[in-house]
Amino acid sequence: MWNILAALMLAATAATGCSDDAGAGPGDGGADGDVDVGPGPGDGCGSVRLTSYTASTGGWCEFDRTQAFLPAFVREGLTLAVAEPYNGGSYGGAAGEACGECWEIDTITDTRTVMVHDLCPIEGNPLCAGGHFHFDLASEAGEALHAGGLDEAQARRVPCPVAGNVHLQINDRNEWGYLRLQFLNHRVPIRSADYRAADGADWRPVRRSGGAWHVLDDNTTFASGGPGGVFRLTSAQGEVLETPNVLDYAVGAGSAFDLGAQLSEREPPGGGACVFEPPATVYGDGYGGIDEVRWQMNPWGEAAASETTDGCWGATGSCIRIDRFAQWSGFHIYYRQAFPISTFARLSLRLRVPSGSATLNVAPSLEGERCAGTEVALGTEWTETTIDLAASCAALATLNAVTADNPGPAMTLLVDDVRFMH
Repeated sequence: MWNILAALMLAATAATGCSDDAGAGPGDGGADGDVDVGPGPGDGCGSVRLTSYTASTGGWCEFDRTQAFLPAFVREGLTLAVAEPYNGGSYGGAAGEACGECWEIDTITDTRTVMVHDLCPIEGNPLCAGGHFHFDLASEAGEALHAGGLDEAQARRVPCPVAGNVHLQINDRNEWGYLRLQFLNHRVPIRSADYRAADGADWRPVRRSGGAWHVLDDNTTFASGGPGGVFRLTSAQGEVLETPNVLDYAVGAGSAFDLGAQLSEREPPGGGACVFEPPATVYGDGYGGIDEVRWQMNPWGEAAASETTDGCWGATGSCIRIDRFAQWSGFHIYYRQAFPISTFARLSLRLRVPSGSATLNVAPSLEGERCAGTEVALGTEWTETTIDLAASCAALATLNAVTADNPGPAMTLLVDDVRFMH
């Protein structure tokens, strides 16, 4: 079943994940040449955006994620729906090649291996349309990774840590030889599949059908009374594997079948394990982070924030302008997820007022709870302020915002080059 991302997250609201109750089905909302698709990671680590949803047993890939021969993490629900533009998998195959592929995902708090089991279609799902590489985590995977509320992470493809052989799940068949199936428990993605009669020599293709596969127009091999057949798998890495076990008519719909062989990993993942940290640039020439998961401005009191290109640091790019910055007004520039203070060593930002002089209180913070404040004297020239996080934030373990307030008369404030540093 296709899952549907219910709504785009607005700036200051909680994210909405996917559900299985919408009416899209296989073949609906396909990607085409008009979709602007960003690149996804391959054998190295790259950025991925995460949401979460409640997964069904079957999913678009049409396999039961509770099958006993699957790795324990899959049976425990660590699966995901891949955004439709990327459903050819990390090797760029045909639609459906992503099914059963494994990804290592690293978030602020944890690293887990997760298997592709479902699809997040373009239709009705702006976040899954390809603007950024996107995974919709099953709720179990979201809980394990402490993510999925519209977050960023790092991901890379990895060989699935499977035990035993590639299996078939027989989804449907009839006495005339029709067969609908899915390949499961493969170490690397499957590029193509063929079959031949157990008593024959001619290979015929198994056709992709949505997220699964089927055999059509053969009323002999897998029919009642037929000889049964064996399979030949070609991996996305080019290995060709002829499996020895014969699938005959006695294996009914709903059954799993051991093919008797396993694909090998010929291209180990490049580089080391993925390590994600939030974007160090809070504001440069724009708010730091990826589309939909950026640092965000939240003013309070009478303060009103906007971006401008007038009078910014270095006389180039953009900066933040705070107007109507009355006494006791202030702002937070916040990130969606809290991160350990030890992630960075220092916070630096540049500040000035267009005229006169003023004083500003600045502090890193967590959900409004502030580290020790730094009082900054401001004038018409840019002032760079650097805050030592370990020294000023001894009372907090994590951060998710930069906070400032005005203790004095109303002013206009310009803010630029806000960044955390190692």
